[in-house]
Amino acid sequence: MVNDLSVSPFVLLKLSMIWHGVVLTERALDRLQAPDYCFGKWEPFGLTNGSHVKKVLPGAILLRDATFVHINYGEPFTDPFTADFDPETGCFLLMEKDHVIDEIDFVPRPSFYGKVTSKGTPMETVALARAQKLILSAFQKCLFWKNGEQCHYCAFFSQTKTAEVDEEDIFETVQEALKEPGRYSQIYLSGGSDFRGDYPFEEEIQRYIRIFRSISTLFQGRFHSQLMAPAYKKEDVKKIYEETGITSYCPNIEIMDKTLFQRLCPGKEKWIGYDTWIRRTLDAVDVFGEGNVYTQIVAGAELARPYGFQSIDDALRSNFKGCEFFAKNGVICLSTIWRPHRYAKLGFQPMPPLDYYIRLTKGFHEIRKSYGLVAVDDNYKLCGNHPDSDLERLDFSCKTDCRQKTCRKL
Repeated sequence: MVNDLSVSPFVLLKLSMIWHGVVLTERALDRLQAPDYCFGKWEPFGLTNGSHVKKVLPGAILLRDATFVHINYGEPFTDPFTADFDPETGCFLLMEKDHVIDEIDFVPRPSFYGKVTSKGTPMETVALARAQKLILSAFQKCLFWKNGEQCHYCAFFSQTKTAEVDEEDIFETVQEALKEPGRYSQIYLSGGSDFRGDYPFEEEIQRYIRIFRSISTLFQGRFHSQLMAPAYKKEDVKKIYEETGITSYCPNIEIMDKTLFQRLCPGKEKWIGYDTWIRRTLDAVDVFGEGNVYTQIVAGAELARPYGFQSIDDALRSNFKGCEFFAKNGVICLSTIWRPHRYAKLGFQPMPPLDYYIRLTKGFHEIRKSYGLVAVDDNYKLCGNHPDSDLERLDFSCKTDCRQKTCRKL
């Protein structure tokens, strides 16, 4: 593992675990079949893990400081860590060969798993638990795949045959999930891209509005929630905000460089376009307010062969420039880590070196911090997929005057 004293050791460990991968011993797998840990057999976003393991795979790994580490178990790794279980202490251990790195834990099984809706739908096919975020999939298919226009790094919905999720099933699943005290502090809604309608994405937009309206009846006023969706027209974003109780919106650019975006995201380019995507993202700030609009990059895909940058420094310059542009305009730009997947067009190929992710993580965090932006909707307690927002736990000050209502610092 790389040592960098300017970065939290837990963030370094998280980056290392995602980069190297983690495999589970039989003892660990056996323990994870127990009711307190056993997750579902289905994945609401249709991501096939490629594993030949017949046992149910667990949720994310938790480090001692509650850092959330999402591992796509079962994929082939070249030099992975090992997660083992010690029956004498009752603890899970993270191992590097024969060396114990630290004690770890796994996200406990959500209480709604194993239950079904009034229509007989397993609730675990509707929602996924991530840290303190309840993730819902409204449309379990991406229509970009139909004509081979899917994002080249994406393996979501590559194996699913169903499409629209029943709205009553979603409502009942959320209602049941909320019965578990203190488990969730945010509701997140997304799904595969659906460009159908009298104008692009009309049906998708109406679907999201109906679902959020229904969920809103479980709360009084606005509730901590996020919509991850394409970059819609400003009038549609305003309609979503006014007719639902959501608090943040996340149109993910995913590839910062324009030329690479056009090559790697053909569906997004065809139906919206790079320049329009950015303009609409900034327009959304007028609706949701500064610090309530998010975007992210799939870090590392911009270096993938055959189209990617030829050097790490070029990739970093591109991403830092984009992150600062968004920050100047009140948009929080985060990074998530690209893991090559056999069902994606890019397939399996070497990831950028770990040092790249460390430099990117530090740089994104420093840029947002300099503009007083805090990722309260995608921090370690909620999503846990963004190592740069994990670093915000070390911050004690921000540029914005905390006496002002615009300050988002917790």
